Amino acid sequence: MRARRWALCGAMLLATGCVTHRGPWRVEHETASAPAPDGVELVLLANIAPEDRGARAVADRVERALTDERPRIVLWLGNVLAAPMPSATPLAQRRGPRCLDDEPWAAPAASTLARAVGTSPSFAVGGALDHRCGARLGLEPTANHGAPWRVPAPHYVLRVHADGSVHERITCRDGGCTFAETKGSPPSSRALVDLVVVDLSPWLHPSDDPKLRTSDELQVQALDALLTAVAGVPPEGAPPRLLVSNVPVEAGGEHGLGALWPEATFHALPHQLQRLLVDGHFAGVLSGHDRSLQATDDLSDAIKRADRAWLTAPVFQVVAGAVSKPNRRPAMALRPRRVRHSQAYVPPVWSDHPGFATVRLSHERAEVVLHARRGRHWERASMVVPLRPPPHPARTPSPHMAPCRDCPPIPASER
Repeated sequence: MRARRWALCGAMLLATGCVTHRGPWRVEHETASAPAPDGVELVLLANIAPEDRGARAVADRVERALTDERPRIVLWLGNVLAAPMPSATPLAQRRGPRCLDDEPWAAPAASTLARAVGTSPSFAVGGALDHRCGARLGLEPTANHGAPWRVPAPHYVLRVHADGSVHERITCRDGGCTFAETKGSPPSSRALVDLVVVDLSPWLHPSDDPKLRTSDELQVQALDALLTAVAGVPPEGAPPRLLVSNVPVEAGGEHGLGALWPEATFHALPHQLQRLLVDGHFAGVLSGHDRSLQATDDLSDAIKRADRAWLTAPVFQVVAGAVSKPNRRPAMALRPRRVRHSQAYVPPVWSDHPGFATVRLSHERAEVVLHARRGRHWERASMVVPLRPPPHPARTPSPHMAPCRDCPPIPASER
């Protein structure tokens, strides 16, 4: 009887529009396998813990969808060792996230995901909840315990070539960076993009423990060193760069400005990273954190509202954090909309249903594809974005910039 009441409650929430599903979504149909087109595909997976029915459906879909011979790189975008936070009350904050005891890759859903991606190169970045649980995602080889991903360092840069090969260019840890040797034979194919992978958790959530606090400070120093190295090469002197992080630049959901946990906003980023984004060093952002699927072709208006900063060129963003426990669950939908949604950013493509995302890279553009399981069928939404977008004109129309509702003021000295 109780299960029936919860099912009725969920149906009513869906009917009344409390669950977001916005954008040009269309039903996916099973098709016969076709020859793999040119380009390299990035598979984005985040928030894979804990296992639930949606996570099992996503794992099964990934296994069936990724069957062609296209070169692929799998990016695990954090929050793999903790369930979502139940609330933002002081008691819940003191207790912290509900950390999992077992390795997440030992669960059936994660095992299926690892089996689905097969031998494709897989890399991971730590998430905010992982950091608060004290997890390092296998940074030390002895602590890896068979994880399906590699973590060369807390912060690192990967260069992706057109044949699907991946080379580590920079690895940063313990306050400094190591640069790969560039001598030797040239690569067999052209470089498509540089993936700048950063773990923002030590910056956003420094530990209260003195020993762990020292480690966090070293990781923040390593982050500064990496961003300095990136800033030393102008955008036109390197392949297009994509920022890869668990935390988005601007979140449209519960981590956005003025929402439940307002930490995924432009003004919360390290100042050097803000400057790189403004100066056009990144063509796009790949992230998770929010338990939803989001995509936008340009974050300019959102950043104008959030921090009065004007980007030199468009920056696209993908949020793919809906593998497990997405925001369609009744407990999330019952919260007031003002604590679930950002006051600065409304993504044009958004879904609170379980799913994952892919980014198909070619030489001049990228195709972002979101896959969401809605009811008994799968839907997809896609957009094409340039990897070298033209700069904004000198004068651009600005969005409405009234002060956001219920968000704390930001002193000018901290902006």
